[in-house]
Amino acid sequence: MAEAPPSGGPAQTGPQEPSPTRMGGMTTAEMNDFLAGAWIAHVACITPAGEPYVVPSWYWWDGVAFWLLPRMQSAWAHYLAANPRVSLVVDEPAPPIRKVVCQGTAVIVEAAVGPFLADGRMSIWNQIGGQHMAPRYLGAEAAKYRETVNVEPCWSIKVIPYSLKTWQGLGWAARYKHPELHATVRDQQVTPTYYG
Repeated sequence: MAEAPPSGGPAQTGPQEPSPTRMGGMTTAEMNDFLAGAWIAHVACITPAGEPYVVPSWYWWDGVAFWLLPRMQSAWAHYLAANPRVSLVVDEPAPPIRKVVCQGTAVIVEAAVGPFLADGRMSIWNQIGGQHMAPRYLGAEAAKYRETVNVEPCWSIKVIPYSLKTWQGLGWAARYKHPELHATVRDQQVTPTYYG
């Protein structure tokens, strides 16, 4: 991982390479750095029938909360408006296999509004989409993409976490291990426990 700049120096820009040997929960700085990457969030909510519903989504982490910008017709936006309980996961599929698991409350900041509000101000989703999401996910193609979709109404949903759990590395957290199954001496015999 890159060293922090000296006091008064320029801030880090973009995600930094994670340590290949670090294992365990991430620090706040590591988590923020990871969440600045162009990962996909898997958002879980509850349907009116009480069934779980999971959808992939772009997101923006502002350092305190996740922002989601579903389209007006997105079923999951309506589910979150009716029931604000939400979980989401952001993870990477290859080593060092970092992940952030969030449980939180969805706050509807804007409900299916256009890119500009009646008073002429730019909608929040339009600001976040133009300044954060599209450039991060699409790079040089961001402006071209936004030209084609920036007339459609969208939601601005802020997910305020009440629980954030993080992990990085290939090892298991201690709470998942059974010490009696891990020999500390070469010739130690382990007696397995059989269930059922």
